[in-house]
Amino acid sequence: MDASNKPDAPDGRWRALLDTELAVVVRGLWDGSVGHTVRCVPTRRTVAVEHGGGHVFGKWRVRGGNAASEEWHWLHLLPLLGIRTAEPIVWIGNRRRNLLVTAGVAGRPLDAWALEAHRAGWLFELVAYACRDVARAVRRLHDQGLVYRDLYWNHLFAGDPRVAAEAPVFLDCERVMRPRWRWRRWVVKDLASLWASVPVPVGRRAVLRFLRSYLGEPLVEHRPLLVAIAAKAARIRRHVPRYG
Repeated sequence: MDASNKPDAPDGRWRALLDTELAVVVRGLWDGSVGHTVRCVPTRRTVAVEHGGGHVFGKWRVRGGNAASEEWHWLHLLPLLGIRTAEPIVWIGNRRRNLLVTAGVAGRPLDAWALEAHRAGWLFELVAYACRDVARAVRRLHDQGLVYRDLYWNHLFAGDPRVAAEAPVFLDCERVMRPRWRWRRWVVKDLASLWASVPVPVGRRAVLRFLRSYLGEPLVEHRPLLVAIAAKAARIRRHVPRYG
């Protein structure tokens, strides 16, 4: 669906852009008659509903029109830049109350894969996937002059990392930004967020291996950057999330 076709009201032209069954699902999400809540904070709720052998996700926002607009924009633009995202389906409502619907993504969030890998003894394979595919995807994002500002392992989806041959899918991309200044600060935050959000112990060697892959050159040439990333990661780990 083209970004220029963003609908403005729940009963607008969006129906003509979707097949009948999907339009029924979207209408049900809007009415609150289908699906189950998978995440909820005071101004935002994400609902999942089964459709076509998979899932469709609806993200409700109250007074979140700007965030919805940003996410709708990046869901269309990032894939054109080689960054995988969930497929956008429709955005309906208004700036006071709106619903952004995307197709489900195959696989699981990488923090869930990490917990399983740690338990089952294949953490080495997960680290290899991260150093190869995740590092490459993050570098591709940064090479486009963009930062994520919400780059945690639970926002990256992938198939089984032991056999995955594709880059991860980036979710919740409403905070993507093209900084006009303080570029290094935002890059540090992205990389530190990944380091701080690994839910299992992976060892410093694995972290340095990831950063070496991201940078594409010897780490000795980037010591100040590494120190800044480590310090920021420590501050993030000390932070208590607002909503858990």
